[in-house]
Amino acid sequence: MKRKLIAFIYLTLLTGWLEAQEFSVSDQLQIDTVLSEGIAEFNIPGVVGLVTNKDQVIYQGAFGKADIRNNVEMRTDNIFRIASMTKPITSAAVMLLIEQNKLKLNNPISNFLPQLANREIFTNFNFEDGTYETRPAQNEITIKHLLTHTSGLAYWFNSHQLVKLGNGGIVASWVYPLHHEPGERWTYSDATAVLGDLIVKVSDQNLFEFIDEYLLTPLGMEETFFNVPGNETGRVVTAHRKVESTFVEAPNPSQITAAERGDGGLSSTAADYAKFMRMFLNDGKSDTGTRVLLKETIELMSMNHIGELKAELQPSANSYWAEPFPQGAGVDNWGLGFQLAGEDGRNKRSKGSMTWGGIYNTKFWIDEVNGIAAVLLMQYLPFDDEAALSVLGQFEEAIYKNLH
Repeated sequence: MKRKLIAFIYLTLLTGWLEAQEFSVSDQLQIDTVLSEGIAEFNIPGVVGLVTNKDQVIYQGAFGKADIRNNVEMRTDNIFRIASMTKPITSAAVMLLIEQNKLKLNNPISNFLPQLANREIFTNFNFEDGTYETRPAQNEITIKHLLTHTSGLAYWFNSHQLVKLGNGGIVASWVYPLHHEPGERWTYSDATAVLGDLIVKVSDQNLFEFIDEYLLTPLGMEETFFNVPGNETGRVVTAHRKVESTFVEAPNPSQITAAERGDGGLSSTAADYAKFMRMFLNDGKSDTGTRVLLKETIELMSMNHIGELKAELQPSANSYWAEPFPQGAGVDNWGLGFQLAGEDGRNKRSKGSMTWGGIYNTKFWIDEVNGIAAVLLMQYLPFDDEAALSVLGQFEEAIYKNLH
C-alpha cells in the first residue's frame, strides 16, 4: 500500500510537471542567443519571440530594431502587423456562430452570400492575353471548404492566373472563376475574407465588434486591433521589403489602420496573441477561466478536415509578396482555420500541432501534446523567405531542446 501511495504521488507530481512546462535561466539565455545570432547572421532588422505554457509566458525576448531610421530598439511589447494570423481568430469567430446554431459547417456559403452562387472553374487560360475558358462547378462552396482552404479560391500571390488578370496587383479571387472544384484540392486563398463577410451578415455586427465582444474581450486581448490607437503608434514595428541581401524600410504613417477583413489586417503583440493561443491549451477557456469556446469546438478545430488531401506547395506567382510556401507542404493536413503538423520530428513541434503565419513573416504554433505554444514575429516581405525560415527553425529547435 505504501509503495502504491508513493507511486501515485510521484505520478501526480510528474503529470503536473509535464503540464507546466518551463525554462531555466540558462535555457532562456540559449534561446536568446539563437535569436540574436540568427537575425545578425541574416541582417534581419528585428524579432520578438515568445513561448507560453497553458498558464503563463515562460520565455520572451526581443532583438534588433523596431525602427531603424529612428534607431528604436525592439521590445517585447512592440506591435506587429500580424496579417494572416488574423485568419485563426476569424475562424474561431465562425465556430462561435456554429455554437450559437446560426451556422453549420456544411452550409453552402451562397445561402448567406448569394453572390458566391453558381461558380465557374478555369479550364483553359491564355497567359499572353488573359483570356480564359470555364465550366460550371459541380459542387457548392461550403463554410467548411472556406475554413480548410479547399474552396477553389486563391490569392494574387500564389495564382499565376490572378497575377495576369490583376496586372500584378491585389485582386479579390471571388470575382474570378475557381481554380478547381470545391473540396478537390488544397489552395491557400482569401477564403477567410469571405468568412469575415459571413460573420458580418449573420451577426449583424461589424467584424471587429463581433470578434472583440466574443473573443478579444473575454480573452483579455486589449492590444489586438485593426486600427492602432493613436497613442500606441510609436510601438508599431516598421515593415521592410528584402531586396537581395538588404532590407528597405517603409516608415510608419502617422495613423496605422487596416480594413476589417477576415483574412488579415489585425495588429497585435506577442503577449496578446499568446492569450489566444492559451485558449487552445486550456480547452476553450481564457486565462481567468472564462469559457470562450466549448471544449468540443477546440477539439473539432484541431482535427484533420481534409482527409487524404495535403497542404500543397503554393507557387511564388508574385515574388514581391511570397516565396513558395508553406512549410510542411505534401505532409501537413488542415483543420478548421489551422495548418496541422503531419509528423513528429526531433526537437520539433508534435504531430497535430496547429500553426499558421502572416505574410510579414510572423509565425505561431500550438503544441497541445507538449502543452506549449510559441510565436515568432518579424516584419518583412517576402513571406517564407529562406532567412526567416532559418531563424524560425533554430528558434523551434532551441525551444524543444531546452524544454523541461
